[in-house]
Amino acid sequence: MTYFLLAGISGVIFSALLIYFRRHFFKTLETTLALSNAVLSDEVELVKQKRLIQALKKMLISLIFSLVIIGLVIFVTTLPIALFAKINKIPYGYLDFNSVGFVLFLSIGSILPFVFNKKKKNEDYSEASKLLHKLILNNYFLSKFLFSIDHKFKKNKNIKQDSNFLIVSGLARAGTTSLTEQIFKAGNFSSLDYSNMPLLLAPNLWEKLYNPKKAKLKERKHGDKILFGVNTIEALEEYFFKVFLNDSFISDEYLIEHKIDQEVYENYLKYQALIKKKSDAMYISKNNNLILRYRSLRNLNKDFKTIFLFRKPVEHAYSLLNQHKRFTNLQNENDFVLTYMNWLGHHEFGNNQKVFKLTEEAPNITFDKNSLNYWLEVWLNYYSYLVNIIDNNTIFIEYEDYLKHPKEVLQAVEKDLKTQFNFLHIKPFVNPKNIDISDCNKDLLRKTDIVYNALKKRKLII
Repeated sequence: MTYFLLAGISGVIFSALLIYFRRHFFKTLETTLALSNAVLSDEVELVKQKRLIQALKKMLISLIFSLVIIGLVIFVTTLPIALFAKINKIPYGYLDFNSVGFVLFLSIGSILPFVFNKKKKNEDYSEASKLLHKLILNNYFLSKFLFSIDHKFKKNKNIKQDSNFLIVSGLARAGTTSLTEQIFKAGNFSSLDYSNMPLLLAPNLWEKLYNPKKAKLKERKHGDKILFGVNTIEALEEYFFKVFLNDSFISDEYLIEHKIDQEVYENYLKYQALIKKKSDAMYISKNNNLILRYRSLRNLNKDFKTIFLFRKPVEHAYSLLNQHKRFTNLQNENDFVLTYMNWLGHHEFGNNQKVFKLTEEAPNITFDKNSLNYWLEVWLNYYSYLVNIIDNNTIFIEYEDYLKHPKEVLQAVEKDLKTQFNFLHIKPFVNPKNIDISDCNKDLLRKTDIVYNALKKRKLII
C-alpha cells in the first residue's frame, strides 16, 4: 500500500510541477508561433531577416530551458519511487508499474492539482483561452495568412463583396454600442460578435471549430448595465486595420489619422464578405476609430453609410472620466484586461488611453486625466474635427434623442437605409446625471458648447 501511495504522490508532484512551470511552456509555444509569424512576414527582406533571427533566438532559448525543466520534472517525479526502491533494496526493474493499483493511484494523484487549480470566479477567460488569444492576436502575419485561407474557403459561397455597408461611430460613451445592437436586431445585418474571438480574420474557419449556442448574458465591465454574451455583436473589426496597417497609426500617445490604400480597402470588402451569413445582408459595425480613416475611406467609397453619435459635452466627459477610473483599476488588478483592449485597438480610457491626432499638429491637452477638464478637451478635439465632415451618406444622431425616442430614431435610419426594420424590441430608457461643473474651465465649457450647438444643427431630425 505504501508503494501505491508513493505512486499517488508522484502523480501529484508531476502535475503540480507542470502547473507551476506552465507559463514557461506557454512561452515556448508563443515563441514557436512567433517564428512562424516571422516566416510568413511580407516585409522587405532585410526587415524580415532581422525578425526571423530574433524570433529564432527567442525560440531556441525557450526550447532549451523547456528541456531543462522537463528533465527536472521527470527527476523529481520519480524520486519518491526511487527512494522506496533504494530503502527496500528492490531493483528498479522489479518494481510494479503495470498493476491497476499503481495506475489508479498515479492517475488520481495527477488529477488532484488540476482540480484545485480552477479558473477564478471573477475571471472571464481561462489560462488556456488566454494562451489561444495570445497565439493568434499577437501574430499579425499569421492572422493575414489565415485571412487568405478563409477567403479561399468562402469564395464559392455566393457571398459577394458590397460597397454598401454601415458603420456606427462616435467618441466612446456616445451610445454607439447600444445603437449598433438595436439596428442589428431590427434589420437584416451581419456583424462580428464575441464568438469570432480570437480568429477575427478567419471567422468561417473558426466557426468550424467553435460555434457556441447562445450563452447566458452578463453585464460588461463598463458597469453600464449593458449585457453581453458570445453572440453579442461588438467593435471587433479594428483588429483588421491593426493587422493590415501593422499598427502604423498607433503611437505611444496618439491614434493618428491616416490614409488606406486601394489594396487595404479591397481586403476590407473581402473581410466584410467573410463575415456575412446571407448574401442580401448588410454589413454593420461599431468602430469608434473610424474618424482616423474616414476621409480616406470616403474617397474610396461614396456609397457606405455612417452614423456618428454625440451627446452633451459635460455629460459625455463625465461618463468618460468614470470609465477611465474604472478601467484603470481593472487593468491594475488584471493586466489581461489591458492586453485585451490593446489587441482590439480600444484606447478610449484606462492605462492605454490615447488621444486622436487628427491634424498635423498634435492636440495640446494640458489637464490631468482624472479631471473633468481633460475629458472635455478630448471631446472638443474629436467633435471640432467631426463637425466639419459633410457628405450625403453621414447621419448625426444626438444621444439624448436616442435615449428618449429610440423608435423614431431607428425609423429615420430605416428610411435613410431604404430597408425595413422590426421595432418590437425597441424601448426608451433614461440615463439621469447630476454633474458638478464648478471646477470646469469656463473657456473650455464655452468652446465645447459652440461645437455642440453646431452638431445639433447637423443632427437627424425626428
